[in-house]
Amino acid sequence: MQTAEKIKARTEALYALGLDQNASSDDIRSAWRNIAFHGHPDQAQGDSSGFTRAKDAYDFLRKEGLAGKGAGSGKPRRPKLRRRILALESSDINACRALLNTALPNRSDEVEVPESELLCKSDHVPDAVGFFGRHLTFFVSTPVFEGANRVALPTSVLASSRQTETEVLNFQSNDSGGGEVVVPDAITARTFPGAKSVRIRFDADQQMRDEFQLAH
Repeated sequence: MQTAEKIKARTEALYALGLDQNASSDDIRSAWRNIAFHGHPDQAQGDSSGFTRAKDAYDFLRKEGLAGKGAGSGKPRRPKLRRRILALESSDINACRALLNTALPNRSDEVEVPESELLCKSDHVPDAVGFFGRHLTFFVSTPVFEGANRVALPTSVLASSRQTETEVLNFQSNDSGGGEVVVPDAITARTFPGAKSVRIRFDADQQMRDEFQLAH
């Protein structure tokens, strides 16, 4: 049975018990007990057809795992979120570097400089991004520096299009080394379509990435 069909079947089963889609597992069991007692064909006011419909509905909801203790509401249960980390593609990383480089002052185009030397020490580019639902965590291998820092991020990591869009974020740090920066909600809503939160972890080594994936 497809997902849409399952949702329709659950809705109809709940309706047969006199419930709506917000019904909890306790509501489902209570409705069935009430129908089983008052609507059983052996009772004077019993309704054979109504009892059969209600029993079929209850059996269906129980098989779906919605009528057991602690099963929650009658709404379809969401799958458990899984943490994962993906290495950013070279096109994403290059786009971030290019955006930072265009903002560098007094740069001479007559002298060819290796790309790895173009960025300042306080400029940062992530090389991986962690996903936990729609919560994003960018991993940057370089440490932050005391004072002003800039980090370029690919903002289209949740988009279906692979055309990279980047944004430079500026922030101040009181210390040098590793740490985490939380992107303000207003910036997240404006520059990261679909994301619920965005974090950036600096001086991120393999251990930090492993801990992210293993976190509950």
